Amino acid sequence: MNCILIRYGEIGIKSKRTRRWWEKICIHNIDAALRETGISFASIKKVQGRIVVFTRDHRALDILKDVFGITSLSGAIQINKTMRDIKIHALRTYIQLKSAHDTFRVSTQRVDKRFPITSQQVNAQVGAYILEQEEGRVNLTAPDITIGIEILQDAAYLFDSRIAGPGGIPVGVQGKVLVYLSDMKSVVAGWMMLKRGCELVTCGDNRLAEYLFPFSFGHPIPHTDTPSYEQCRAFVTSSLDFIKRDIPTFYPLLGLDEDTIEEIISTIMEKKERLSDW
Repeated sequence: MNCILIRYGEIGIKSKRTRRWWEKICIHNIDAALRETGISFASIKKVQGRIVVFTRDHRALDILKDVFGITSLSGAIQINKTMRDIKIHALRTYIQLKSAHDTFRVSTQRVDKRFPITSQQVNAQVGAYILEQEEGRVNLTAPDITIGIEILQDAAYLFDSRIAGPGGIPVGVQGKVLVYLSDMKSVVAGWMMLKRGCELVTCGDNRLAEYLFPFSFGHPIPHTDTPSYEQCRAFVTSSLDFIKRDIPTFYPLLGLDEDTIEEIISTIMEKKERLSDW
């Protein structure tokens, strides 16, 4: 691995102007997440609907998989986008991963349509090359090994796995909201507002705010003992209270069942525990 290939979803469907803005915020959040956790990296760049982070530190995958706006990411190697280089590195990847009975497939996405052959032709040529050099079996439906290839404008990127991201939109593209923290369900309410791009100000139990810090890199979460609606666009709480306020009140848990809430709580607690072990 010499880089991380990052994909996003909702960012990519916006207008050009909004997309550029959201991509800039997402890159800012990625940069902050790496710097604040002490992960070394050389650079971050945007390439044709992807964000590429140049680092060899595998811990970066664990940090970035919880950055909102990211739909998936892969530890990858950046190579020249020639069929010779793609074949050689795909073969090396297969040799590193294979065991006695492993099946494989090649899955290519030709994002740069100027590349002279189609994705399916790349799959066929690379798969045939691997079979010429090594004993193996192709399985297109349920392989043991998937060799992923993405061909972008600047280079080709080769990887063997995709890690799911949280989706949503980057923190910082919406306004600030005031979140009342009382229990872990209220932490989930704050987490859901972060996922929709909001910056947080918290009130209530300040100890609970620590659970939200790992999901808001680049955007500090201030706490107030005397709740003020100044500069906040909405008040957020986990329970329906019917209190009339000067700003809108959001109840983000109303549409969630208990299993989903518990699943999010587990995600939040596991992230905090992982970071505390570093």
